[in-house]
Amino acid sequence: MAANTKVEPAFHRKALIVIGLLVLALFLWKIAPVLLLAFAGVVFATMIRAAAVPLSRRTGMPDLLAVSIVGGLGLLLLIAAGYLFGQRVTEEANALWTALGDAWTKFEQFVSKFPIGQTAMEGMKSGGTDSQAMAKVAKGTFTVFGAVADVFLVIFLAFYLAADPRTYRRGLMHLVPKPVRERVEGALDASGVALRKWLLGQLAAMLAVGLLTGLGLWAIGVPLAIPLAILSALLDFVPVIGPFIAAFPGVLIAFSQSPELGLYAALVYLAVQFVEGNIVMPLAQKWAVSVPPALSLLGIVAFGVVFGLAGVLFAMPLLVVTMVMVQKLYVDRIER
Repeated sequence: MAANTKVEPAFHRKALIVIGLLVLALFLWKIAPVLLLAFAGVVFATMIRAAAVPLSRRTGMPDLLAVSIVGGLGLLLLIAAGYLFGQRVTEEANALWTALGDAWTKFEQFVSKFPIGQTAMEGMKSGGTDSQAMAKVAKGTFTVFGAVADVFLVIFLAFYLAADPRTYRRGLMHLVPKPVRERVEGALDASGVALRKWLLGQLAAMLAVGLLTGLGLWAIGVPLAIPLAILSALLDFVPVIGPFIAAFPGVLIAFSQSPELGLYAALVYLAVQFVEGNIVMPLAQKWAVSVPPALSLLGIVAFGVVFGLAGVLFAMPLLVVTMVMVQKLYVDRIER
């Protein structure tokens, strides 16, 4: 009887721990969109501090002032770009959307001439135009308070985190047991450096892809080369699948002009990806984190399943941080 009384408290304690972990996992699953919003704020805060810290060091101004200047200039640039080019961008986007619709109609007519193509088109029409499914995909970005409110929330989060990261870091460290606190702090430092370097390298790659795509499409005479180049630059933020998605509208619009132009457009996109993969990215990855393509694809799928479309957009920075944290907290420890 005495042995049983000693076993029961230990069993109850373990059962409570398991229940607590399950409740915590369920809670984290429920607030997954909020967690992704917080991570988006961290990403943009990292971008702000990547420019603010060198400014503060070179001029001797306080960090808060440097962050305010960088953040304010960034907002002013966005507002100025929207004011100066907003109407132009809207017109180009509408023209691109209209051109895509016309190009898809011509492509459909061309493919339907062949029996296999006709069967494929009928299958797409019967199962691929569900408006509710499209709405679910659209909702996968940020649906905590609505798209516009989420954007403003991320902006404010980024500014607060960039202005005083030490306060939030100390608060986070209070949740970590003291025996492992130093190791977790080191992992956070390493992940922050890796994220900053990856963002700078990725922004350089996006700029190169946009310029090369725009010049290539313009040179061969593809309509709407500028909006197509901007689309390629933006979608390059999502590796592996982003370039393929960006290439589809460009090739489709070129194909609507002539099959030969469609082939040339496809060659332009392939050439740009070759240059990025063999010249631009190797230069960027000399000092940034290198993520294997297979792991990138798996990360995109995994974070997309958990967080939806926004998880796909932020899959790479999430993967970079995850890789560094695992390396510092687990791999380095077992290899000692």
